[in-house]
Amino acid sequence: MLMMIGAWIISQTTNAQTGSVNIKQAIDIALGNNYGLWADSLNMTVTRYQNKQLSGSYLPQASFNSKINYNMAIPSQMLPGAVAGQPSKDYIPVQFGTKYDATAGIQVTQNIYRKDLLLQIRAEDLNSSIAQTKYKLTKEDLIYKVAAAFYNLESSAENIRTTTDDYKNLKNVLEIAKQQFENGTLKRIEYESLQISVANKQSLLSQYRTQYDEQLYYFKYLLGIPADAAVSINDSISLMPELKIAGENSYLQREDIHLAKQLVQSKEVEMKSIRAEGLPQVSGYFRYNYQSQLSNASKFFDSYYWSNSSTVGLSLSVPIFDGNIRRNRVHVAQTQLQQLKWQHDYQQQQAQTELLSAVQKLNNNREQFNINSQNLVLAEKVFNSRRSLYTEGVTTLVELLDAETELTQARSLYIQSLINVQTGTLDVHKANGTLLTEFLNTL
Repeated sequence: MLMMIGAWIISQTTNAQTGSVNIKQAIDIALGNNYGLWADSLNMTVTRYQNKQLSGSYLPQASFNSKINYNMAIPSQMLPGAVAGQPSKDYIPVQFGTKYDATAGIQVTQNIYRKDLLLQIRAEDLNSSIAQTKYKLTKEDLIYKVAAAFYNLESSAENIRTTTDDYKNLKNVLEIAKQQFENGTLKRIEYESLQISVANKQSLLSQYRTQYDEQLYYFKYLLGIPADAAVSINDSISLMPELKIAGENSYLQREDIHLAKQLVQSKEVEMKSIRAEGLPQVSGYFRYNYQSQLSNASKFFDSYYWSNSSTVGLSLSVPIFDGNIRRNRVHVAQTQLQQLKWQHDYQQQQAQTELLSAVQKLNNNREQFNINSQNLVLAEKVFNSRRSLYTEGVTTLVELLDAETELTQARSLYIQSLINVQTGTLDVHKANGTLLTEFLNTL
């Protein structure tokens, strides 16, 4: 299984290094390569083993112990002289024991009733769900960052493309203006103004390329591929379909709200478990020992000196007083529980605010996009007309430069509004908790 996963990751990385990727492919690569996501996924494995650890506390616990002693000085006890055969003395010292003694045995214990452990074991599914929810939140965050980075790259790539076209157009106009200047039909100040415009356009193009390179490094970092990998994106920007919100309370499906609710439930289990520690605890045990006492080490393996013993019993433990430690632990848990409940309510309010704000912002972005789309068509028409008239000598260079400036502004606003619609749609999916479902299905 691990080999299959490794091969898939390598193939994805290789594809990313040798060709362009669209947003869906980028997200798939990031989900397969991102080290942060890998690290977070191990929390589910940790939780699984922690659950097994809890379950193991209700299984039999067996231990083996052995020891051998050499008593250099055998202890004595005082016995009445009459008992020891010396009635003339009140007490005399009598040695008890042998120089050597050895013991080996096993002990098996079994929890029969511990309410605190039972509560924790029953919460294993909740613990697993919390780990899975946290993992989903990490995936959502990664998908959001990858998508936002991809849209930013698209914006920069579009700015580079359109600015390159503008730069070429201005250079063509500069060639015409140069001939007019040399022929004496164009003033020097107008010709120099055009040179400045061309230089400014070239500088702007260089800025866009630098910005694109910086964004690309961050993009590759999110994808979990080497910084020197040759990656390009499919820079064709297209509008995503309009969103339809399921209902006013659709934000309640968000994973962060789900996690806040799960943490409340987990804290309630913890508080019940602490209280259950004050209940009686019953356990069973079995002991078997094999022991020997002898004064001569050479007889250690003589079975005559060995004997065995075994015990089976029940143990009942009833806590009476622990210095109010448990009660204070309950108070701490109660306070933390109230914190979590308030955080859950706050999370719901925040989610509702984020969704309403994101939807309103997206609607405004779409309205601005429609306005800028119409304005761009008009600006392109005006610029093309001015360029044709300038070539024919009908209009002035100043009017042409004004039209070019208007076109640049209109195009910049159009690209920005288009990206705003894309990121606005992404924000609505994030606020609505549908990044892992509806958003991925639309790509």
